[in-house]
Amino acid sequence: MRFRQYSGDSLTVTSESPEETFLVGEALGKAAYPGLLVLLKGALGMGKTKLTQGVGHALGYERVKSPTFIIISEYEGAIPLLHADLYRLEDKTEINSLGIEEYLEEGFTAVVEWAERWLEAPESDRIDVEFEAPPENGESRILAFTCYGEAACKALRGFAEEIRTMVSAE
Repeated sequence: MRFRQYSGDSLTVTSESPEETFLVGEALGKAAYPGLLVLLKGALGMGKTKLTQGVGHALGYERVKSPTFIIISEYEGAIPLLHADLYRLEDKTEINSLGIEEYLEEGFTAVVEWAERWLEAPESDRIDVEFEAPPENGESRILAFTCYGEAACKALRGFAEEIRTMVSAE
């Protein structure tokens, strides 16, 4: 794993494997709070579910599975987790009818895969994650995190510190 760059509202990390993507997700999960929205954007097979599994693990959930066919999975705990996958949805009415914002109001941390399809996502209390595959390595991923809103940016700072600690321990 490589810590690439950090500014007040953005962070870029390179993950070299699915296992590292899980660890990045776990670090993000440690910074999660009720009402945080995490929007995952990127092509098929980039590691969005693996990152979400890491977030879930940090929140105490051992078996976070892709909700591609069921669209939404809920996990109840100290900080409840909502995992949504918009891959099969194209109509904005369908996406808006999922009620993701209501889950956030109820104190869930929500992680949404294929978030580029949600054109009316809330503009604050969120962290966007863009997945990109560099041409030199099939399993390597560049993960670009951007925060919106004071609480989300505070969480991103905590996440950045956790990543720095992980990288320096390697």
